[in-house]
Amino acid sequence: MTPCYGDALKQDNPPFLFTLRPIITSDNERPVPILAFVNNASLSIVEVLAGRQMEVTKKFVNKPSECVDESIRGLVLANPGLECSKDCQRVVLRASKKSEEKVALIAGGGSGHEPFAAGFVGKGFLDAAVCGDVFASPPSDHVLSALNSVANKAGAIAFVINYTGDRLNFGLALERFQGTPNLDLVFIADDVALESKGETSVGRRGLAGAILLLKIAGSMAEKGKSFQAIVESTRKVNDHLGTMGLSLYPCSLPGKPPLFDLPKEKIELGLGIHGEPGCERIQMKGAKEIVTAVMEKLVKSSKLNLKAKDRIVVLLNNLGSVSQIEMNVLQMEVIEWIQSFGAEIVRFYSGTFMTSLDAHGISVTILKVVDDAWLEHLESECDVPAWKNSSGPFKSRHLPEAFESSKSSAYEAEVKGATVSKKVADRFKKSLEHVFKKIEEFHEELNRLDGKCGDGDCGDTLLSAAKSIKSVLDNSDLHLEHPQVLFLQLSTIFEKVVGGTSGAIYALMLSAAASAFKEDFGKNSLLWALKSGLEAIEKYGHARPGDRTMVDALNAAVEESQKPEHSWESVVEAAEKAAQETAKMEAKAGRASYTSSEAQSDPDAGAMAVAYWMRALLEAQK
Repeated sequence: MTPCYGDALKQDNPPFLFTLRPIITSDNERPVPILAFVNNASLSIVEVLAGRQMEVTKKFVNKPSECVDESIRGLVLANPGLECSKDCQRVVLRASKKSEEKVALIAGGGSGHEPFAAGFVGKGFLDAAVCGDVFASPPSDHVLSALNSVANKAGAIAFVINYTGDRLNFGLALERFQGTPNLDLVFIADDVALESKGETSVGRRGLAGAILLLKIAGSMAEKGKSFQAIVESTRKVNDHLGTMGLSLYPCSLPGKPPLFDLPKEKIELGLGIHGEPGCERIQMKGAKEIVTAVMEKLVKSSKLNLKAKDRIVVLLNNLGSVSQIEMNVLQMEVIEWIQSFGAEIVRFYSGTFMTSLDAHGISVTILKVVDDAWLEHLESECDVPAWKNSSGPFKSRHLPEAFESSKSSAYEAEVKGATVSKKVADRFKKSLEHVFKKIEEFHEELNRLDGKCGDGDCGDTLLSAAKSIKSVLDNSDLHLEHPQVLFLQLSTIFEKVVGGTSGAIYALMLSAAASAFKEDFGKNSLLWALKSGLEAIEKYGHARPGDRTMVDALNAAVEESQKPEHSWESVVEAAEKAAQETAKMEAKAGRASYTSSEAQSDPDAGAMAVAYWMRALLEAQK
């Protein structure tokens, strides 16, 4: 192969990011886009000429595992109006003194959507933001830390973009918080992309429309409006808020390859902010045609049903890596399309508000104005980094050299409930050890299954929990002789170590299961524990049998356990059969509910995980 190539690299270690011209190889005439990185790029000229495709995308990070904490540190260092909570470094607060008269507002979710939510902490917006791991909701104790920091007698409102993990973890925190009687949770659900799928158990996704809603809420709180007035107004805003997104290229997590494959000639229309598939893939076209496809779906949505002469607020949001010249072109196309349609734009905002890491895409939000007070609140004074950075001149500040770990390693628990013999305690230990061994074996398969409909981390999530449990077990810190305490400890490990949707689900299940051992430990205690765990997941996760989730496997096991002739073998077999049958179901809950039916051809990863660990528990008894 004889390569023909453009301008050569003339500097060994250029101090800037740049792009080489496409390289054309004479044997197949295929252009190979190559991105050169700063200082000491590992891409050799041989690899360049060979057109080698790097699997992991390049990021300006040190260690992927530390990027969230370092991102928060950078935000706080650069903005004197912000500080981190002394109790939890993943909670960003206003640096000013807490007001006892103003309703406190908090929001948050997984990281990777910056500047949401920490970039909107400050006067006229939020009082606190809770930052989870990348694309993973923060654990409930972090949310609880935020509530403890800002809640007051006027009340506190938590705003959650509508994803299962955020609902579960924020809901769990609100259930536990006792600091004020005025406490509520407002779900933001502005996505209009998936209306053709019909309503799912979990409802619409939350997208960049959240920023307009939070701006209105922040202004109302700053002006001293009541707790009830803010809750009612923001829910009304949500009812008139619609967002539609699209992407030309997928995003990629730090240290990972692109999250999904998107052919170069295709555009993903209606994707979610975690890289979830959208409503359809359309042919790559010019900006005018792309904007037309977005706007037609947006104005015709059942949520907006926009008409000519309607007054609207428009927010054009950069999902991560769209250049400013592209954003300017898109601004033109969006404004001209709306003018042609006949609606009246009364406010127009454009910028980077809620991203999907480095996704090369945008979202368009429309708020139908039915209350003029909303416009006053949108224009009211604020002082936050991501909306209007007017925090004053830079000031040299001192912060600790390193943040303390955001994940607690303490799993102490009060001894209570039933007591079992050493023989039974040893069986518990053997069971946990065997489950750990089996999770190591099947975690990659779970990742593969999860990658079809989610972010591909189901196996890694369980393995992370298993390793922590094994570590605590090896240190003899688990109360094996007290099953109620043991299950509560396991619940805490999932909550603190895993986080996200999976962590919250397993934490809820194990916490509820622990109640089966309050009085004694008998023949049917474990079966009652399984039933209690299932009921908790159904109550808080909104999943039901047939929704293509772990509930299908758990429910089948519980139903089998109610039969007089059941055995542990038959219970496990029922779970395994139900897990396999999820391959024939359409997801109606969890992140998979946002994916196409084509992506749901394999069994659900969560259901298979239940089948795997139940089989492992049974094997450990032989």
